[in-house]
Amino acid sequence: MGIFGRGPGYNTPTSSRQDRRRARVRRQQPHHTTRQETERRVQRLIIAGMVLIALAVVGIGVFGYYKTNEEPKREAVLRVGDRKFDMGYMKKRVSYTIRNATPGEPALLNAEAAAVVTINGVEEEELNKQSEWKLDISVSDDEIEAKIREKLRLPEDVDTNTYAESYREAVRDSGLNASEFREVIAAEIREDKIRQNLRSQIGDTTEQIRMRDIRVVGQEQADQVLARLAAGEDFAAIAAELSQDLTTKSKGGEMDWMPRASLDKATADAVFALEVGQRTQAIPSSSDRTLYIYEVLEKADSREITPEQRTLIEEQSYSDWQETIRQEVSVTAYYYVLTGGQYVPTAMYRELIAFATSQGAGVSAQP
Repeated sequence: MGIFGRGPGYNTPTSSRQDRRRARVRRQQPHHTTRQETERRVQRLIIAGMVLIALAVVGIGVFGYYKTNEEPKREAVLRVGDRKFDMGYMKKRVSYTIRNATPGEPALLNAEAAAVVTINGVEEEELNKQSEWKLDISVSDDEIEAKIREKLRLPEDVDTNTYAESYREAVRDSGLNASEFREVIAAEIREDKIRQNLRSQIGDTTEQIRMRDIRVVGQEQADQVLARLAAGEDFAAIAAELSQDLTTKSKGGEMDWMPRASLDKATADAVFALEVGQRTQAIPSSSDRTLYIYEVLEKADSREITPEQRTLIEEQSYSDWQETIRQEVSVTAYYYVLTGGQYVPTAMYRELIAFATSQGAGVSAQP
């Protein structure tokens, strides 16, 4: 190495002026690689834009389909306690109700009856499920399996493969999934157990009453009947003329002996407070817009319960059980709204009725 510089073969640093000059030369020369990269970048942006547009179109379509077809299925029709029953489930249950109804049952009368029977049935099932603990009742998997075998008419010792195939076919035909199908079976078992519990509480004798009744529609007609009775007209004659109770109309409104426990509480309290020969005011029905006017014919503090009366008492006891737990469990129905003092069906309810029509409700109304 020399005193004033580096040895031969070693690159000496260039001046800043030389660097700038070389940079200008490079910028002035065509750079084909950079142009190609730019073109590729533009192409990628165009493709990416097209993909985004396609995804947006698909997304709009999917969103539209969801809003039109899927979201309505998730709309609540009924809520019992913390459990919600949506439109999708209710449609499956309407279909199940119609398929399993026998000729003459209300569910086959018309589409609205099918919808009402289904909604009320689902509400009843869930009320029982949430309150079964009050009667120390439960339903086991073994009981469900046994009930399914009974419905499929399979012996207890049926082989596994035969049972499995029959079970899959039953679930498929029901229109429900396996879990929903088993839940419906469990609900039947649970109701049977509740009824058995209530039946066991019925004695051999009970307080009973014999009456006449006049069934009318609306308060205006009730007031007219009461006015005619007050004017001295014969109860039996008015019953034969105007009563809507077809089972007693031809007999002047006369009814058989009725146990107190076979009547709803409002009616029982009203008629058993009267003496023979006295009449009630118009008592609203618990199930529709009709009203009843009763006249007491006979009373008995203790009278033997007949098999037919036992059935009536059981039905009323079950109805009372349902009403009691309905007061304790919050029930919200979304298929009608209260407007101007009247219940108005919603679009959801009309949709459910239309679906029931499509499933054949009303087609087989006659036995």
